[in-house]
Amino acid sequence: MDAHRAAFRHCEDVLRLIQRSVGISKPQIAQRTGLTPSAVHGIVGRLERAGIIRPAGAADSTGGRCAVRYSFAGDAGLAVGVSLRIDRMELGLFDLALRPIDSRSLDMPMRETGPETCVARIRQEIEALMADHKRGAPPVRGVGISVPGPVDAAQGVVQEVAAAPLWHRYPLARRLQDALGLPVLVEKDVYCAIGLMELTGELKTRRCAAYLSIREGIGAAVMIQGQVFRGSHSLAGEIGHLSVRRDGIPCDCGNTGCLELYCSDVGIVRQYNAQAGGHCARVEDVAVLADAGDEVARRVFLQAVGYLVDATAAIIMNYDPEELLIYCTWLNRQRAYYFHMLDAVYAKSVFTRQHAVDIRLLPPVPVNLSAAASLVPTELLFADEGELLRGLLR
Repeated sequence: MDAHRAAFRHCEDVLRLIQRSVGISKPQIAQRTGLTPSAVHGIVGRLERAGIIRPAGAADSTGGRCAVRYSFAGDAGLAVGVSLRIDRMELGLFDLALRPIDSRSLDMPMRETGPETCVARIRQEIEALMADHKRGAPPVRGVGISVPGPVDAAQGVVQEVAAAPLWHRYPLARRLQDALGLPVLVEKDVYCAIGLMELTGELKTRRCAAYLSIREGIGAAVMIQGQVFRGSHSLAGEIGHLSVRRDGIPCDCGNTGCLELYCSDVGIVRQYNAQAGGHCARVEDVAVLADAGDEVARRVFLQAVGYLVDATAAIIMNYDPEELLIYCTWLNRQRAYYFHMLDAVYAKSVFTRQHAVDIRLLPPVPVNLSAAASLVPTELLFADEGELLRGLLR
């Protein structure tokens, strides 16, 4: 590794540590990175002068001079996050530490809304966000967009969205970049989410970790050695479109009996309404009925858990992750079903026993919007000698 590359990596290591360990001191950084105190002093000084980190008070005294603690500042600019969902669009303004400044949500069904109309609405909402916070605010450094389907991230092209056939090979990044005059990054939503978890230290390991998202649809992502495994066409993780029933319901993707038709929030609502003649609009409505003893609601959830056991086992046996993080609002509410699922996964085979993988249920706090925004600081700071860190080493 040449001297410039090594210097960048050292800056990156120090910044990642400060970002994940709020209030860490220089001696602690030196101890955890293996860098010399003088090297740490120089890197911290450059990062502080650039406004990327800032002092966060003094560490507890150990008998001598109190060391200064540092935290990630994020004051070097702002990031816009856009989360495209099947039924709506969410937008938010963040600083580079991903602290939220403003956000808004609006109905925009992707099935009926063409990509050109969508770009026009995104532009309008982003310009409104920026106008509301323009006076005295740091510059907006870029826009990160998450999409519920495969993306050519290098080109910013949406490949497919199963439930929205109008979105086929659409150059979203280029179209929006031309409209806004800002860098635009586009990524698959589950890849964004696991990237955010790696960025913030939510993942316990960078060696091999997996994420399973159960929302309107179902998707998965795997990170290996700190890099998202994409496959050849960003199809890796499209587990929601694996068939779990040969005699199942036709899916928008062209398959039948897809996992998400029975286990996603939308799938559970449709299953309950079809079986009970009900009129539920949200998965929470079905959960309330299950809590009240509705047998159809309970049967629908148990069926979903059964299919998720197979899906979870497939992730474990295909990728052998050290940890598997699951996002699912109805499993958080219906904890008895979650523990039943864990028992069934661990008992399924010698390959899924409890010691093999750490399975964790994430709290039901939405992550898609901040995950989309995280594309911007990741690109500026860490992607292939990001712009802000590269400027420190000139």
